Amino acid sequence: MDGLQVTYLGQCCFLLEANGIRIVTDPYLSNSIDKDANGWHRAYEPPCTLEELRPDCIIISHSHDDHMDSATLDAYRRAGGNATIAAPAPETALLGKLGFSRIIGARAEHRFNVKGAVITPIACAHTLLDIDEIGRFRNLSYFIDFGDNCVFFGGDMNLYDGLEERIALENCSVLLLPCNGRDEDRISQGIIGNTTAEEASCLAAHLNVPFIPTHHDLYAANGCSVEEIVHAAETAGAHIIVLKPGECVDFEDEDELDVDD
Repeated sequence: MDGLQVTYLGQCCFLLEANGIRIVTDPYLSNSIDKDANGWHRAYEPPCTLEELRPDCIIISHSHDDHMDSATLDAYRRAGGNATIAAPAPETALLGKLGFSRIIGARAEHRFNVKGAVITPIACAHTLLDIDEIGRFRNLSYFIDFGDNCVFFGGDMNLYDGLEERIALENCSVLLLPCNGRDEDRISQGIIGNTTAEEASCLAAHLNVPFIPTHHDLYAANGCSVEEIVHAAETAGAHIIVLKPGECVDFEDEDELDVDD
């Protein structure tokens, strides 16, 4: 396969493939939230298992169960999987308990390399910038640079001063941005919010980079409609790529995109 292929797998889980490298972000491929949260039910079944994705590297943005899912990760380890796995440095204890041995405690602006892909974590606000007692961020976004193509993976995020300028320093091919937003009702239930469809669209438009919406279609209680996201993108003049679970998009060059089932 030439170029970059991005496959959407639900919530903030993607398979990124380029140059023979396979990277999975925030693998939530179980129904563990359904069991723990009253009235919450997945809108669709997990499209695959983590083992089936055969990752070289797993990247985790933060410790919430729909991003660092112990059920998904435990099933993968029990099946013999032991990919390199990166998570914010203060949040790696669970990975050791599950038996992972190739763990990267990621820190903002500390690059690491996996099979030639250069991965740069940066500070992430969900909804605020949260650091531990020695100054390490508990939430991270990542640039994943395959050489010819660079992906910005936001994870769960909100905007903060300097973020747009930091992203602009990288030559990104695509932005993976949450669009489910936030409101007082969800905050009162302890549901931490993300960028809205309007905020994500304006960010992508200002940067002139296509974006794929995330965190919008799996749980009705904490999502938003595709129609709302598309309208926001059109209003902002942003290039949006909406993927259904299991769909992928090929970035063969900066002028050519191809969406496949």
